[in-house]
Amino acid sequence: MDKEKFFKELRAWLIAIGVSAGVFVIIFFIIARDEPYARSVIEDNPVTNAISGGGPNGNSGGGSNGGSGGGSTANSYPPFDASNLSSTYLVGFDYESGDFMENAPAFECKVRLDGKIEVDYRYSLSNDETVTVPVLYDISDAQFSEIKHTVDLQKLYNLDPQCQDPDIVCDGGFTYMYIYDKNDALLKPCGGFCPTNSEFHDMLRVLHDSLPDEMKDDALYYKKIWRFHAGNASYEHYGVFLNYEEPLMDLKYDYDTIVIDAQYKSEADIAYFKDSYDSDKYVFSYINVGSLENFRDYYDEYSDLGLSEYENWEDEVWVNVADERWQDFILNTLAPELIDKGIDGFFVDNCDVYYQYPTEEILHGLSVIMEGLKDTGLLVIINGGDAFMDAYTDAGGDMKDVIDAINQETVISCIYWDKGTFGRNNDEDREYFEAYLEKYAALGAKIYLLEYTNGSSIDLDIRDFCRDHDYGYYISDSIDLD
Repeated sequence: MDKEKFFKELRAWLIAIGVSAGVFVIIFFIIARDEPYARSVIEDNPVTNAISGGGPNGNSGGGSNGGSGGGSTANSYPPFDASNLSSTYLVGFDYESGDFMENAPAFECKVRLDGKIEVDYRYSLSNDETVTVPVLYDISDAQFSEIKHTVDLQKLYNLDPQCQDPDIVCDGGFTYMYIYDKNDALLKPCGGFCPTNSEFHDMLRVLHDSLPDEMKDDALYYKKIWRFHAGNASYEHYGVFLNYEEPLMDLKYDYDTIVIDAQYKSEADIAYFKDSYDSDKYVFSYINVGSLENFRDYYDEYSDLGLSEYENWEDEVWVNVADERWQDFILNTLAPELIDKGIDGFFVDNCDVYYQYPTEEILHGLSVIMEGLKDTGLLVIINGGDAFMDAYTDAGGDMKDVIDAINQETVISCIYWDKGTFGRNNDEDREYFEAYLEKYAALGAKIYLLEYTNGSSIDLDIRDFCRDHDYGYYISDSIDLD
């Protein structure tokens, strides 16, 4: 082939490729502008979910006043009527705890006419069931007065938030304020993608300036709960280190979720571990509610509550969880001490005391403790506890009132206690535990496996099984978990 002809054809091909790439970039940015993905937070707010699928009065598209499409649908709403306004809520708005381009939930906030802010913190379980936690916050009389002075509902109702103002800088994403009717239902969403009306932003700014610090902290915390449930467990780096004595930052792997005995770790060590990476870390503390260990500093005070020896664990005895002294100690002394260390949740052990003593008194006492731990607002993983969980839910209890997740030991592996070695679990026990985990996974519980092997082929079976079921797992070569 002639060299000159070859280079001409090569140059033509390069030009064609360059033009195609340019067109692709232009199309990409047009789509990104019209179908924004930067803030998926809108998908986690039931109010804005309803808007995107069809606003009040039958609107299904439409833009700033009617939903998530383009253009204004202000005329599709009836004229403003003050007599149709809510007597409970002044105005609502979305609050995001995340930064631009961060996948974080938006929480629906409502300014009440009694001078409080009502916030619905929402997150979805693994079965897509939505959990809502409503919280009320106080704001000062001056702040409430400023909100009433600035937020003009008639003006908000009639304006087009996406009417361009030259001095407004648009950073992308969806932003809404909400007006409610006399039945406290959504009357009209005001906002949309990139609202650029200065009056809209002035009203929204006074709302954000009035948020109490407590609410901002809670929003960050519930964002972390949201992420815990939204995460793909089988891809987490999960580790259980109950007897790990070194600083947490010396852990060999970059773990996402760890279980430690926080009674023997400092607040600074836990904080350093959680704050040293960009991604969220979850630190759970071991808390033994069903047995009493003789090496704990509170053993002597509660040793009279012991029930019987704990097989294979010579330094433990089963404890009477029905005794109110023990319940009070767990919920009002031990749990708060662990919370003060900065943990994200509890890893609750030995609820199998109910398997050993299946009485109404033990079930009730254990229920009081588990519900109390969940009421702290922290995440709760139960270690095993199948007999208790079945009895609790069979009696009408809601799983969500006691746990967020289950850690089950030796589903695929087993421990030969008499030999001090590990092996493969028998089919009957494995099938039982698989059914237990599947039952509660279907109810929305996140699932973890804790297995013990010495590097045999069981390791591969554990990994494959957990990937197939979206379960997290940790494989240890020692029951000491050190």
